[in-house]
Amino acid sequence: MRRAVFVVSLLGFASPALAGGGKKKPAPPAAPAPPPAPEPPPVAEHKEWADGVPLETQQKASALYEEGNTLFAEQAHAPALEKYTAAVALWDHPLIQYNLAVTLIRLDRILDAATHLERALRFGDKPFKPELYQQAMDYQGLLEGRVGTLDASCDDTVKSLLLDGKNWFSCPGSQKLRVMAGEHTIVGERPGYLTKSQTVVVPGGASATAKVRLMPLESAVILKYRYRRWIPWTMTAVGLSVAVAGLGTWFVGKNEMDQFETDYTLQCMNGCEPGLTDPSHRSLKAQETSAEFKGKIGIGMMSVGGAVAVTGIVLAIINRPQRILPNVEVAPRANGGATASVGWRF
Repeated sequence: MRRAVFVVSLLGFASPALAGGGKKKPAPPAAPAPPPAPEPPPVAEHKEWADGVPLETQQKASALYEEGNTLFAEQAHAPALEKYTAAVALWDHPLIQYNLAVTLIRLDRILDAATHLERALRFGDKPFKPELYQQAMDYQGLLEGRVGTLDASCDDTVKSLLLDGKNWFSCPGSQKLRVMAGEHTIVGERPGYLTKSQTVVVPGGASATAKVRLMPLESAVILKYRYRRWIPWTMTAVGLSVAVAGLGTWFVGKNEMDQFETDYTLQCMNGCEPGLTDPSHRSLKAQETSAEFKGKIGIGMMSVGGAVAVTGIVLAIINRPQRILPNVEVAPRANGGATASVGWRF
């Protein structure tokens, strides 16, 4: 929608001069005006734009220029563009450049139009008539709001840069490029490095800068664990400690049981029931009870400790690290350029 309004505005600016003067009336949208320059460049002049251009070449360029004007008046903008392009290749005359720029505007090739209009105005108001020069300045003002400059540089960590999905230039190096105002995406890439995508906002009539540096994959990759690394190993260590303590308790109980059996054999050679009548026999019963209790405690501790240790080992196995690449996000800045931040997504 913005493009349509812009083209209509350009037609409105060009119409009075293209009509050849007189009272200015708004041109109807359905009937575009004839070419902006009412006359071909003179071939007899000796100005800066004519220096070094043979008279015969000037005449050929003027003839092509006339043909382009005729086609432009017939709304045949694409064929007119071919004539103007051929003419300006022979003779880089400001008026030919101007008509070429206006034709490109009609074909919505804004970037090319801005380049040729700048070329047309390189000598200021010469050789334009006052009203035509003012019209050229109006065109330039309109184009400046839609065009900006992107200044990008990259170091030796980058192999090549892509601009809006297309190859731009090889690194290391820097380049300036005239682009449409708005957001543009720069991508730097190189094997073995983390690809970086950066969004740059180019203001109309101004420039934006971008510096691209890549991060080696070895430096960018981090190790992500399912659990904190100390948890499985702590569980394993605690479980083994409990199991070893249980094993020691079980051995103590076993030794006491062996001692009980020895004492029982000696004190009850003729048979007796410990703890029933003789006080000396009561200690045998207590010794037996203590040995059995320690044996059971030891077995319980070994069971629990073993289970905890096995759980820790299992957790250590499933807690193998995962390689995580950082999520590189670049936020455009309102005054041009961009701010890059690196985070990690889990």
